[in-house]
Amino acid sequence: MNRDAGAWVSPLVAVLVLGVILAQTLGALQVTGAFGWHASVPRASVAPAFLSLDRAIDRHDPSFTLAKLRDPFGYGHAAIDPTATARRAPRPKSAPVVPALPVLTAIVWDNDPRALVRWNQREWTVREGGLFDEFQVVSITRDQVTLRRGEETLVLNRRNPGE
Repeated sequence: MNRDAGAWVSPLVAVLVLGVILAQTLGALQVTGAFGWHASVPRASVAPAFLSLDRAIDRHDPSFTLAKLRDPFGYGHAAIDPTATARRAPRPKSAPVVPALPVLTAIVWDNDPRALVRWNQREWTVREGGLFDEFQVVSITRDQVTLRRGEETLVLNRRNPGE
């Protein structure tokens, strides 16, 4: 038999590691209260500013039932008790919304005329025959830009300075 001290080091280290793992696991189980071991749970302190909120969360509402809740995994609406529904007041009819129009900002007039058009919080640089958003640029002259959106034709006029 080999009685060398070096042969005993590996098994002793393994037993020591196993003991440390076992002690940590049992300590964690004791803290959680597993297996009926009741650990003393420290009471969480609530700041005075949040005491009323903490009491409101702790209150039990006797009128609350799960029957009124919708199944979050089911498709469709929850079954509604017809006696419990309230009638909504009809919404007042509002005036029809007039769609905003593009605004002609500038015209650059040279061999290849271009225009700057403001639309949807963005400046667009356009040429004749070009497209931007849902508009087609039909023509650009010194004083106006003609746009087409579907069947509708819009004429944007250049503003004189000071207007």
